[in-house]
Amino acid sequence: EGGKEPAFLQRAPGLKLLNTLSGGGPVRGLYYFEGFGYAVAGNEVFRLDKGNNVQFLGNVTGEGPVSMADNGFQLFIACNGPSFIYNRVTNAFGQINDIDFPGAVKVGYLDGYFVFNEPNSQRIWVTQLLDGTSIDPLDFASAEATPDDAVALLIDHKEVWIFGNNSIEVWYNSGAADYPLSPIQGAFNEVGCVAPYSVAKL
Repeated sequence: EGGKEPAFLQRAPGLKLLNTLSGGGPVRGLYYFEGFGYAVAGNEVFRLDKGNNVQFLGNVTGEGPVSMADNGFQLFIACNGPSFIYNRVTNAFGQINDIDFPGAVKVGYLDGYFVFNEPNSQRIWVTQLLDGTSIDPLDFASAEATPDDAVALLIDHKEVWIFGNNSIEVWYNSGAADYPLSPIQGAFNEVGCVAPYSVAKL
Protein backbone atom coordinates (compact mmCIF):
# COMPACT_ATOMS: atom_id res chain seq x y z
CA GLU A 1 0.00 0.00 0.00
CA GLY A 2 1.34 3.40 -0.96
CA GLY A 3 3.87 1.91 -3.38
CA LYS A 4 4.54 2.93 -6.95
CA GLU A 5 2.01 0.31 -8.13
CA PRO A 6 -0.55 -1.57 -6.04
CA ALA A 7 0.46 -5.18 -5.32
CA PHE A 8 -0.15 -7.96 -2.82
CA LEU A 9 1.69 -11.03 -1.60
CA GLN A 10 -0.27 -14.22 -2.24
CA ARG A 11 0.45 -17.47 -0.47
CA ALA A 12 1.11 -20.49 -2.66
CA PRO A 13 1.11 -24.14 -1.68
CA GLY A 14 4.54 -25.59 -1.05
CA LEU A 15 5.92 -29.11 -0.74
CA LYS A 16 5.32 -31.38 2.23
CA LEU A 17 7.62 -34.30 2.92
CA LEU A 18 5.43 -37.39 3.24
CA ASN A 19 8.03 -40.13 3.41
CA THR A 20 11.51 -41.11 2.28
CA LEU A 21 11.93 -44.30 0.27
CA SER A 22 14.97 -46.45 1.00
CA GLY A 23 15.47 -47.64 -2.56
CA GLY A 24 19.00 -46.32 -2.82
CA GLY A 25 18.29 -44.39 -6.00
CA PRO A 26 15.99 -41.96 -7.75
CA VAL A 27 12.25 -42.53 -8.02
CA ARG A 28 11.84 -44.18 -11.44
CA GLY A 29 8.05 -44.32 -11.52
CA LEU A 30 4.86 -43.65 -9.54
CA TYR A 31 1.45 -45.27 -10.00
CA TYR A 32 -1.94 -45.27 -8.24
CA PHE A 33 -3.76 -48.61 -8.07
CA GLU A 34 -6.76 -49.77 -5.99
CA GLY A 35 -6.32 -47.27 -3.14
CA PHE A 36 -2.53 -47.51 -2.88
CA GLY A 37 0.40 -45.63 -4.35
CA TYR A 38 3.24 -47.62 -5.89
CA ALA A 39 6.76 -46.34 -6.35
CA VAL A 40 9.90 -47.74 -7.92
CA ALA A 41 12.96 -46.20 -6.25
CA GLY A 42 16.31 -47.44 -7.45
CA ASN A 43 15.80 -51.19 -7.81
CA GLU A 44 13.12 -51.52 -5.14
CA VAL A 45 9.32 -51.40 -5.36
CA PHE A 46 7.21 -49.96 -2.55
CA ARG A 47 3.50 -49.68 -1.76
CA LEU A 48 2.25 -46.59 0.11
CA ASP A 49 -1.07 -46.44 1.95
CA LYS A 50 -3.16 -43.34 2.68
CA GLY A 51 -1.28 -42.81 5.95
CA ASN A 52 1.99 -42.73 3.96
CA ASN A 53 3.15 -46.00 5.50
CA VAL A 54 5.59 -47.81 3.22
CA GLN A 55 5.74 -51.53 2.45
CA PHE A 56 8.60 -53.08 0.49
CA LEU A 57 7.34 -55.42 -2.25
CA GLY A 58 10.40 -56.61 -4.16
CA ASN A 59 13.30 -55.80 -6.44
CA VAL A 60 13.38 -54.86 -10.13
CA THR A 61 16.23 -54.45 -12.59
CA GLY A 62 17.53 -51.76 -14.90
CA GLU A 63 17.99 -48.02 -14.72
CA GLY A 64 15.94 -45.05 -15.87
CA PRO A 65 12.15 -44.65 -15.86
CA VAL A 66 9.72 -47.55 -15.66
CA SER A 67 6.21 -47.89 -17.09
CA MET A 68 3.29 -49.34 -15.11
CA ALA A 69 -0.26 -50.50 -15.82
CA ASP A 70 -2.83 -52.63 -14.00
CA ASN A 71 -5.68 -54.98 -14.88
CA GLY A 72 -7.55 -54.66 -11.59
CA PHE A 73 -5.51 -57.15 -9.61
CA GLN A 74 -2.10 -57.33 -11.31
CA LEU A 75 0.38 -54.46 -11.56
CA PHE A 76 2.73 -54.78 -14.56
CA ILE A 77 6.06 -52.95 -14.16
CA ALA A 78 7.95 -52.62 -17.46
CA CYS A 79 11.66 -51.93 -16.95
CA ASN A 80 12.79 -51.55 -20.58
CA GLY A 81 13.60 -55.25 -20.77
CA PRO A 82 12.93 -57.67 -17.90
CA SER A 83 9.59 -56.81 -16.31
CA PHE A 84 7.69 -57.67 -13.15
CA ILE A 85 4.19 -58.43 -11.87
CA TYR A 86 2.71 -57.65 -8.46
CA ASN A 87 -0.55 -59.45 -7.61
CA ARG A 88 -2.48 -57.46 -5.01
CA VAL A 89 -4.78 -60.42 -4.24
CA THR A 90 -2.04 -62.94 -3.44
CA ASN A 91 0.58 -60.30 -2.53
CA ALA A 92 3.00 -62.15 -4.82
CA PHE A 93 5.75 -60.20 -6.58
CA GLY A 94 8.10 -61.58 -9.21
CA GLN A 95 9.73 -61.33 -12.59
CA ILE A 96 7.82 -62.40 -15.70
CA ASN A 97 9.54 -65.70 -16.48
CA ASP A 98 7.51 -66.85 -19.49
CA ILE A 99 10.07 -68.06 -22.04
CA ASP A 100 8.19 -66.17 -24.79
CA PHE A 101 8.34 -62.80 -23.01
CA PRO A 102 10.69 -60.53 -25.05
CA GLY A 103 10.89 -57.67 -22.55
CA ALA A 104 8.84 -54.46 -22.42
CA VAL A 105 9.55 -50.75 -22.77
CA LYS A 106 6.09 -49.21 -22.24
CA VAL A 107 2.97 -51.04 -21.09
CA GLY A 108 -0.74 -50.21 -21.14
CA TYR A 109 -4.04 -51.97 -20.50
CA LEU A 110 -6.84 -52.53 -23.01
CA ASP A 111 -9.93 -54.76 -22.72
CA GLY A 112 -8.34 -57.33 -20.41
CA TYR A 113 -4.94 -57.39 -22.11
CA PHE A 114 -1.65 -55.85 -21.15
CA VAL A 115 -0.21 -54.30 -24.33
CA PHE A 116 3.52 -53.57 -24.55
CA ASN A 117 6.24 -52.80 -27.06
CA GLU A 118 9.34 -54.95 -27.36
CA PRO A 119 12.71 -53.15 -26.97
CA ASN A 120 14.47 -52.20 -30.24
CA SER A 121 11.70 -53.68 -32.38
CA GLN A 122 8.54 -52.90 -34.36
CA ARG A 123 6.65 -55.54 -32.37
CA ILE A 124 3.60 -54.82 -30.23
CA TRP A 125 2.60 -57.68 -27.91
CA VAL A 126 -0.45 -58.61 -25.87
CA THR A 127 -0.45 -60.91 -22.85
CA GLN A 128 -3.02 -63.59 -22.23
CA LEU A 129 -6.41 -62.28 -21.17
CA LEU A 130 -6.24 -61.02 -17.55
CA ASP A 131 -2.84 -62.62 -16.97
CA GLY A 132 0.29 -60.52 -17.38
CA THR A 133 2.55 -63.47 -16.55
CA SER A 134 1.55 -65.51 -19.63
CA ILE A 135 2.52 -64.64 -23.22
CA ASP A 136 1.68 -66.60 -26.34
CA PRO A 137 4.66 -66.65 -28.76
CA LEU A 138 2.33 -65.68 -31.64
CA ASP A 139 0.56 -62.78 -29.88
CA PHE A 140 2.42 -59.92 -31.53
CA ALA A 141 2.16 -57.77 -34.61
CA SER A 142 4.47 -55.22 -36.16
CA ALA A 143 3.82 -51.53 -36.63
CA GLU A 144 4.83 -51.44 -40.29
CA ALA A 145 3.41 -48.28 -41.83
CA THR A 146 7.02 -47.10 -41.82
CA PRO A 147 10.12 -49.19 -41.11
CA ASP A 148 10.99 -47.45 -37.83
CA ASP A 149 11.02 -49.14 -34.41
CA ALA A 150 8.14 -48.78 -31.96
CA VAL A 151 9.55 -46.45 -29.31
CA ALA A 152 6.52 -46.12 -27.03
CA LEU A 153 2.80 -46.75 -26.81
CA LEU A 154 -0.12 -45.14 -25.03
CA ILE A 155 -3.68 -46.37 -24.49
CA ASP A 156 -6.22 -43.58 -24.95
CA HIS A 157 -9.99 -43.83 -25.53
CA LYS A 158 -9.69 -47.61 -26.13
CA GLU A 159 -7.08 -47.03 -28.82
CA VAL A 160 -3.40 -47.98 -28.86
CA TRP A 161 -1.22 -45.10 -30.04
CA ILE A 162 2.10 -46.53 -31.23
CA PHE A 163 4.96 -44.02 -31.41
CA GLY A 164 7.84 -44.86 -33.72
CA ASN A 165 11.02 -42.91 -34.42
CA ASN A 166 9.40 -41.26 -37.45
CA SER A 167 5.70 -42.12 -37.30
CA ILE A 168 2.62 -42.63 -35.15
CA GLU A 169 0.04 -45.34 -35.82
CA VAL A 170 -3.30 -45.89 -34.06
CA TRP A 171 -4.63 -49.40 -33.47
CA TYR A 172 -7.81 -50.76 -31.85
CA ASN A 173 -9.19 -54.04 -30.50
CA SER A 174 -10.80 -55.61 -33.55
CA GLY A 175 -11.53 -58.88 -31.73
CA ALA A 176 -9.67 -60.95 -34.33
CA ALA A 177 -9.07 -64.53 -33.21
CA ASP A 178 -5.34 -64.75 -33.87
CA TYR A 179 -4.31 -61.32 -32.58
CA PRO A 180 -6.87 -58.85 -31.19
CA LEU A 181 -5.31 -55.57 -32.33
CA SER A 182 -5.58 -54.04 -35.81
CA PRO A 183 -4.48 -50.69 -37.25
CA ILE A 184 -7.13 -48.05 -37.92
CA GLN A 185 -6.91 -47.31 -41.64
CA GLY A 186 -5.76 -43.74 -42.25
CA ALA A 187 -4.91 -43.08 -38.58
CA PHE A 188 -1.27 -42.28 -39.22
CA ASN A 189 1.03 -39.33 -38.57
CA GLU A 190 4.39 -38.64 -40.17
CA VAL A 191 5.93 -37.40 -36.96
CA GLY A 192 7.72 -39.56 -34.44
CA CYS A 193 9.16 -39.75 -30.95
CA VAL A 194 12.66 -40.45 -29.65
CA ALA A 195 11.91 -40.21 -25.91
CA PRO A 196 9.61 -43.07 -24.82
CA TYR A 197 8.83 -41.64 -21.39
CA SER A 198 7.95 -38.18 -22.71
CA VAL A 199 4.54 -39.29 -24.05
CA ALA A 200 1.68 -38.19 -21.79
CA LYS A 201 -2.08 -37.74 -21.92
CA LEU A 202 -3.35 -34.18 -21.52
